[in-house]
Amino acid sequence: MKNSTRKIMLAGAMLLFATGVTNAQVGVEVTLANNDINLAGRSSTGKKNPDFLYQIWNRGSVMLDNDSIYRNLDLIYDIAANRVVFKSDKNVPQAFKLQVKEFSISTTNDENGTIETRKFRSGFPTIDGSSAATFYEILSEGKVSLLKRTQIKEVEERAAGSIYVIKQKQPFYSYFLFENNKIIDYKKDKKSLFEAFDPSKKILIESYITDNKIKLKDDKDNMKLFDYYNSL
Repeated sequence: MKNSTRKIMLAGAMLLFATGVTNAQVGVEVTLANNDINLAGRSSTGKKNPDFLYQIWNRGSVMLDNDSIYRNLDLIYDIAANRVVFKSDKNVPQAFKLQVKEFSISTTNDENGTIETRKFRSGFPTIDGSSAATFYEILSEGKVSLLKRTQIKEVEERAAGSIYVIKQKQPFYSYFLFENNKIIDYKKDKKSLFEAFDPSKKILIESYITDNKIKLKDDKDNMKLFDYYNSL
């Protein structure tokens, strides 16, 4: 492995924190074990690694199971391992001893320079092989919350004319609706949509879809639509 790629093996970190909100990454002890994390969030070949939400550290905040909140942390979301990693003041990647309940990661949009924040949460009812620890991205939150789950799976591909099969990791996305403490699949179509929405709002929703040229297969359009419904 190249020297430029630094990895550290870890199982967990103990946070010695005070009650409430803190902005510092201090009071950390690390227990080394069998789980390794790439320091830079990149593969040793320099190619994009689908295991990570982003390939670099980004600023974010974390809420732990005991409701303690930590802000202004450097975070990486390891999708494949379903865990959040933070970087200590000594630039060492570490995991949280307590279960992470919720976290957000902010990035700068390269096109317009705006800050975009993505929020993730665990603790939802189980569905399709998930657990209470599974993280979902919160695309819209309200009467009916729109959730997105990302899983990393290994697929086999064969290039045209090649006799060799190559295994590659790819992200797979599934969508869910959360309402009244129940979670159901969302197929990103009108049938799923209107089964979940209040029937009395159907005309308003159909008008909004038409007027705003909403494409139900598009994540951002779904976010707009659900935000609108949740505002009614």
